[in-house]
Amino acid sequence: MRLAAAPISWGVCEVPGWGYQLSVARVLEEAARLGLRDIEAGPPGFLPSDARAARDLMQERRMRVIGGFVTATLHRRDDLDRELGGVERQAAWLRDVGADVLVLAAASGRDGYDAPVELEEGEWRTLLAALPRAQKIARAHGLELAFHPHFGTVIETRRSIERVIAQSDVPLCLDTGHVFLGGGDPVAIARDHAARVRHVHLKDADASLAAAVRERRMGYADAVARGLFRPLGDGGVRMGDVLAELVRARYDGWAVLEQDIALRARPSDDDAPERQIARSRDFARAHIASYDVLTMGRVSVDLYPEQIGVPLAKVTTFAKSLGGSATNVAVAASRLGRRAAVITKVGADGFGDYVREALAGFGVDARHVGTDVRYRTPLVFCEIHPPDRFPLLFYREPTAPDMTITVDELPRDAIRDAQVFWTTGTGLSAEPSRSATLLALETARGMRFHDLDHRPALWAAGEDPSRWAMEAARRANVIVGNTDEMEMATGQRDPARAASALLALGAEVVVVKRGLEGASAFTIEGGVTVPGIKVDVVCGLGAGDAFGGALAHGMLAKWHLPHALAFANAAGAIVASRLACADAMPTPREVEALLANGRATSAGVA
Repeated sequence: MRLAAAPISWGVCEVPGWGYQLSVARVLEEAARLGLRDIEAGPPGFLPSDARAARDLMQERRMRVIGGFVTATLHRRDDLDRELGGVERQAAWLRDVGADVLVLAAASGRDGYDAPVELEEGEWRTLLAALPRAQKIARAHGLELAFHPHFGTVIETRRSIERVIAQSDVPLCLDTGHVFLGGGDPVAIARDHAARVRHVHLKDADASLAAAVRERRMGYADAVARGLFRPLGDGGVRMGDVLAELVRARYDGWAVLEQDIALRARPSDDDAPERQIARSRDFARAHIASYDVLTMGRVSVDLYPEQIGVPLAKVTTFAKSLGGSATNVAVAASRLGRRAAVITKVGADGFGDYVREALAGFGVDARHVGTDVRYRTPLVFCEIHPPDRFPLLFYREPTAPDMTITVDELPRDAIRDAQVFWTTGTGLSAEPSRSATLLALETARGMRFHDLDHRPALWAAGEDPSRWAMEAARRANVIVGNTDEMEMATGQRDPARAASALLALGAEVVVVKRGLEGASAFTIEGGVTVPGIKVDVVCGLGAGDAFGGALAHGMLAKWHLPHALAFANAAGAIVASRLACADAMPTPREVEALLANGRATSAGVA
């Protein structure tokens, strides 16, 4: 389940006289600060009507549009072609800005949301016949349709929702607040019809105000202005139960924090919508039991030279970025829409503060980032000599905080429940991190990935990295490494022979990253190789981590191995064509575009 934002939570609405409208800049800035870099499009006019301008605006802020809300009158036969034409225009815009989902509500054909509408049988037949047409439009534009029961539309009541479910196969947008407002049970929908839920709007509602609106004793807009919709957990909707049912069903779509509000005036800092949204975000995170991807291991602050092709002695300025293999993989997964977190440690210093802030900005849960007051947050300097030489200088002496993680500090419930748990070879290079890493692999119940991630400079003389790599392999389902790392672990440089040795230990999949030659994956049934993708290399650092995050994303999606490998290869190629690691991680649309046309963009990350 992936959290996203909605502009209506900041009071942005197309209804005339709705209230004070905040600027797009403020809404996007606050959403990013909350770690919600994925957002719905909002009403017409909120984002530029020109799709390229809208996409560029989002890319500048490392954000993206995931979907948009569209209304159409679907029960009037004479108007249907015109209404679906409007849906198609919106679908084209959403496609061009890189969205995933078209959220469609069946408008009443009247102004406002207050007048109830009961459809006649002929109107029902027209509406039900229109839904497959709308779904076909969405698919033609590369979008998924999610039909939205919404108060004040022709599908608002429990009975009308049940009829749509029974007499169509259209995917649903479960809006918890609107279902509750119409007298339905959002928990029952999440429990009994989870397979139909394609998109979720999470909103709580004040029970007494909801009853007044439902019984038409109060207008909808008036109730919203009075605080109808509440931060999650503050209202009458059983939000914890809804989220529990979605988690139980392994719902894997977007969960949008959508608390409709109306602002009377420009809010003060003490009364900012951001505070309410943060409460909903924290509630949702606390009730979503598992992470899609939880990584454990190295973190650093990477300093990249702004002068290319010169040694460190000649560099005059550096650019700062988040780094460290495990940290980068978590960021890569988050950029692809996965709920991600990292288990690591930083020092009690300004760079440690930066790590937490940067993780939050990338949408990665930082609650498992600890602090060791004895040691400084690691720094890494690099030289950039394209296309294939990027030497690193590590500042991790006498040790790094992330190497002091102990078995007692492991968040075992989070590790146990994560769908993907990812460890790295650096975590095996010294105690107490070594024992903690091995125990964490034993604790995990989801897919257990081990990235060989061999950095010789981080191993003390006399240590045996091969021994500990094989110990980790015995506890993992999926082993990932490049050719050099495979040789370190198994003594075999040939990918197939190295994979055979690791499969014999119990691994289910062995993935070998082969740079320009592509990537190979092996199981007991055989192997598959996908070719490399040629790009203009700027900096190869972080490409392997982008590959890892994308591989986890593909395997979570249950893609066939060739598809998952090709997607991961493309993600790595994109990062190789850019400067920095975490900041360069691509979005799904960027990866898909490279696979489609063979060209990577070197522009800012979306």
